[in-house]
Amino acid sequence: MTDQPPTKPSDLIYENTGAMAPLVYFDIVGAYGTMNGAVAAELATRMLVPKPDGSTEVKFLSSGCLRCSANATNLRNGLDAALKMLEQPQGSAAAGKLN
Repeated sequence: MTDQPPTKPSDLIYENTGAMAPLVYFDIVGAYGTMNGAVAAELATRMLVPKPDGSTEVKFLSSGCLRCSANATNLRNGLDAALKMLEQPQGSAAAGKLN
């Protein structure tokens, strides 16, 4: 399978702020909805809590609140494109691929 030719860059002006932007990792979207025309999603990270009897309890901790305009399709499209990249076989498990 050949790679798709690169698409024309948009007119978006992007400023790289390096490590100043927070990195949010999450395992699930715990809740979502809309309010006053904005999209809202509550992100949660799974935690494993050891118990005295040797078992493990699974809990979820809020890791972020995502709020954006109704133009959230940009986020969805970006996530869909990244997920398609995961479906393609890669040479190494540690290798990454960017658009």
